[in-house]
Amino acid sequence: MRKNDSLYQQLFAELPKHRIYFDYEMRSFSTFNVGGKADILFLPESISEIKEALAICRNNSIPFQVLGRGSNILISDRGIRGLTIYLGRNFIRVSHEDNHIRAQAGASLAAVTALAAKNNLTGLEFSVGIPGSIGGAVLMNASAYDSEIKNVVISSSYLTPQDEIITLNGDEHQFDYRTSIYQKIPGIILEADFALKEGKRLEIYEKIQEFQIKRRESQPIDKYSAGSAFKRPTDNYASKLIADAGLKGYRAMNTGVSEKHAGFIINYGGASASDINRVFAHVKSVVETKFGISLQPEVKWIGDWPEEEIQWKCLQ
Repeated sequence: MRKNDSLYQQLFAELPKHRIYFDYEMRSFSTFNVGGKADILFLPESISEIKEALAICRNNSIPFQVLGRGSNILISDRGIRGLTIYLGRNFIRVSHEDNHIRAQAGASLAAVTALAAKNNLTGLEFSVGIPGSIGGAVLMNASAYDSEIKNVVISSSYLTPQDEIITLNGDEHQFDYRTSIYQKIPGIILEADFALKEGKRLEIYEKIQEFQIKRRESQPIDKYSAGSAFKRPTDNYASKLIADAGLKGYRAMNTGVSEKHAGFIINYGGASASDINRVFAHVKSVVETKFGISLQPEVKWIGDWPEEEIQWKCLQ
């Protein structure tokens, strides 16, 4: 037990006991399957519960971290200090009306895509196989096969540090490649609204199947990873640069660069977050030395990382 555990248990005693955990292992909440313990893990069901948890943090100077479905992160072996709010378990409601779908931030892209297809709505087929949450997809402007989330999101709402709920519409999201305004402002994405088009069910499912086959054939979907490791540099591709640098299939103990797709760094099983971090640093260094191009990670480093381990991320 950490020295703050008894204090934390007192402070958070009013939250639902069956959805709050202390000193909790976070490995299973990350698609990399690594990471230490969270001081406090909370699985909220409603906006009011999120507000209540954040109020406790504000009033007691407790740091907090919000996670969607853990698909684009690398959690430190030393864990996460303070409160971790995980939306991907219970904050997942999805509703449908006409050609519109509204989804809470913790809902999976897969669930929303499935609901769209079931109701003969087209526009989200490209996202099949992306393991992230709706919140993460909006935050990062998830994209694949020449399509982007920005093409179908018409509005979203977020909770500000001042406890206000604000709605953004259309261009207010400032979507661009792998980014949105949410990476520039503080707040927690709560939900998003999608406007889709009517389509033919058979054509929709055929397109979904086509993308699923492409992913299975080209990506290591059977391995632990966080998806694309690095952002695409201008006029180039991270995977091509990594492969041309001779790093495709590079392995360091239980982690390395995928032999199937050089854009993926994977955990073969048994790797630590620090092991994976070192592979990221090595790949970035080799590519920059060979080609003079500085690859920028697409993955987010979460938790209590020793400064000396992640200094390489600041080097341009």
